[in-house]
Amino acid sequence: MGGETPIEGNLLIVWGVPEPKEMVAGLRVKYPNLKITYKQATVAFSDPATIARLSEEEVSEDEWLSATHLATMSYLPPARLVPTIAKTLKFIQLTSAGVNHLAAHPIFTSTSIPITTTSGIHGPPISEWVALQILSDSHLQRTMYKWQAEKRWVRAAGVGSYDFRDSVGRRVGILGYGSIGRQSARVLAAMGMDIIAYTASPRPTPESKRDMGFIVPGTLGDRDGTLPIAWHSGTDKASLHAFLGADLDYVLLALPLTGSTKEILGAEEFEILGRTGAYVLNISRGESIDQDALIAALKKPLGQGGLRGAALDVATPEPLPESSELWGLENVAITPHVSAWNGRYLERTVGVLEENLARGARGERLVNAVDRERGY
Repeated sequence: MGGETPIEGNLLIVWGVPEPKEMVAGLRVKYPNLKITYKQATVAFSDPATIARLSEEEVSEDEWLSATHLATMSYLPPARLVPTIAKTLKFIQLTSAGVNHLAAHPIFTSTSIPITTTSGIHGPPISEWVALQILSDSHLQRTMYKWQAEKRWVRAAGVGSYDFRDSVGRRVGILGYGSIGRQSARVLAAMGMDIIAYTASPRPTPESKRDMGFIVPGTLGDRDGTLPIAWHSGTDKASLHAFLGADLDYVLLALPLTGSTKEILGAEEFEILGRTGAYVLNISRGESIDQDALIAALKKPLGQGGLRGAALDVATPEPLPESSELWGLENVAITPHVSAWNGRYLERTVGVLEENLARGARGERLVNAVDRERGY
């Protein structure tokens, strides 16, 4: 490895998928001084009690205690081992962008072990999902499928009763301008849309607008934060309402789930969005929205305070029960939490892991390190 700092220790990988043998073998060849142990978890994610039980049953005490680096989806060391593990574990690399699923674990609440996310790798597939939903809405794709099923060739050109529209000049508000929001902005701006950003903290200077997180090679995102034509910020209702009242055609929720972002959009907010008949897209978490209030807003007619529609990749709860009214609403598109899926997810996760192994060996700040106080 030339003059680079050697990467040593014991890497424990606990993922809820069969071992990607070629990928793990490649890591062993690349890092001969790093012992790598792979454990297949029974589940990727579940409720905290189930994860705690399986973490104890499926990973031995010796495996937990010997790890100097941990790559995990959701399994974490048993609470009784945390004081000992905190002395030797250098960092924890998650496969997710969010950390809400482990925020109550003593690793999070009672240690300073660095926790890093894969924020940045989700941008390409999710931004494509966002563009897909916007294009499907604006070009009436659901109606097109219906006509196809009915074998109808409808001459719609020039007929004002069909609400076809393109994206040029449409205004999209991005609630949470992190890596996903920025890559979505890049794609949507290329379609001619105006980007309005919203973040919790103000970004008054060029440096404050920069994104220092991981960016998938070959993509641009918005590293310098120059795409928004307007940038709103704040954690109070007035600031949020000013953002939502900026004549938005679309609103994308791309923010982490924390105590302050739970149900950030409710009846008041949908009333504001209903003034312009906005369309809501949620790739964040189902709990970011008051789902009953969303349903009520979707059932109102356009022009009478109703929303144009919604595209939801997340819901409350998941799986979404068959009894939910959302399934039957014609202005709703539902996908089962798959917007980030692509054939290169683990490959890109390993890219972030390798970056942090190298940074850790050099004593540098890790990429995508979680701020425990902020919750992301």
